[in-house]
Parts: sequence; structure tokens; C-alpha cells
Amino acid sequence: MPINVQWDNTEQNIVVITFTQPWTWHDFDQAITDMITHFDSVNHPVDVIFDIRKGGFPPPDAITHFKKAAEIQHLNGRRLIYVAPNILAGFVNRIGRILSIAFRHSDNFQMPKFTFTNSIEDARLYLAKPVKDSSNLSASG
Repeated sequence: MPINVQWDNTEQNIVVITFTQPWTWHDFDQAITDMITHFDSVNHPVDVIFDIRKGGFPPPDAITHFKKAAEIQHLNGRRLIYVAPNILAGFVNRIGRILSIAFRHSDNFQMPKFTFTNSIEDARLYLAKPVKDSSNLSASG
């Protein structure tokens, strides 16, 4: 599977989504469905680590697909972390800015907040810190 979704720990409070080239939007949609299934299987907040280091750039029409994923609101979705090299982190940030500008007047769209790290270990260290804001965040992919 080019996009793998799995629990990162036995507490089931972190899901890791690992991208490997080549992947398609069908693979992406299935990964989002799998992530939601993980969220649905527990009764507590779940953080998500997107490991896109080996995923490369997305297929064409990324803005449409990422907007759809960014609109997902799940009671158990919490912090979003991207493990990415600088070039991919910059790309994800640009997509986020484009979506925020394009839909700034929409009451139905709020770009989720996310953090970037260079490694899975750094992502885990970040997630080990206490949550300052307990409000639910959108889940994106």
C-alpha cells in the first residue's frame, strides 16, 4: 500500500500515516477513510503524524483534494504533525495559504493548524508536550 495508516502506540492516541511514492488520490481517500476508522474506534483525542518524507509531491489537483480532507471535523481529531523535508513542508504551507485565502469568507472552511518536524522521533517529542488548547482540530491529509 503506498499510503499506510496505523497506530503508533498501544495507547492508541497517535495515528501515523506514511506516504510512499507513487500514490494516487484513490490511495489518499482510502487513507483518510482509514484514519477516520481509527478515530471512531476510540473515545479519546488522537493526534496524527503524516510522514511524507518518501511520498514526493502529490498528483495533480492537490488543492481540491486537500481542501476536502481539511474540511473533515472529527470529535477525536486533535494535533496534526507533518514529517517532511523542507521542500515538501514549503509546498504544504503554500497549499494551506492558498486554501485560507481562497476560502477566507467561507463560514464552512477553517484551515487546520499543523506543525512540521524533521523526524518521527521529533514528532513524538512534540506530541508528548501537554496540549495548550483542548479544542478539536480538523484532520487533514
